[in-house]
Amino acid sequence: MFLKIVKKPLIIFLMTIFLTLFTCACNNEQSQILFNKYPFSTETLHSTSNIFKPNERIYYLVTLPKPVVTKKLFIQVVKTDGKTIAGDSADRLGYDLVWSRHVKLKNEQIYYFTDYVVFNETGVYIMKVYSKDNPTKILTSSQFYVRN
Repeated sequence: MFLKIVKKPLIIFLMTIFLTLFTCACNNEQSQILFNKYPFSTETLHSTSNIFKPNERIYYLVTLPKPVVTKKLFIQVVKTDGKTIAGDSADRLGYDLVWSRHVKLKNEQIYYFTDYVVFNETGVYIMKVYSKDNPTKILTSSQFYVRN
């Protein structure tokens, strides 16, 4: 009698443990972009922000959990409000490419890349990073704002 009462909760408990071990043990690290108002260091790494003022340096850090085989990245920044610097409306589906750069990673930078950009127009921007290993797939992207 006691075995019948304990059997069902015991089976449920064991199934829960089994499912937890096999579904949550994945290490699925993704690339990320972090933004900051100051150059990245161990002290400033935890004080990130994605809101900046015009003509302010926007430091960015691209993290790479797996090394890029070709050691080359392509970084783009697009503005999402559809206004170009010259004021014309030659936008592509509401996005304007405002900055891009090809980057060759150094031997000591196989897991990260850091630099800065400066924008003088307010708006919403998206930074996209592509690997030259697979240039049609976005490695990572992140949004930031330039406001007065």
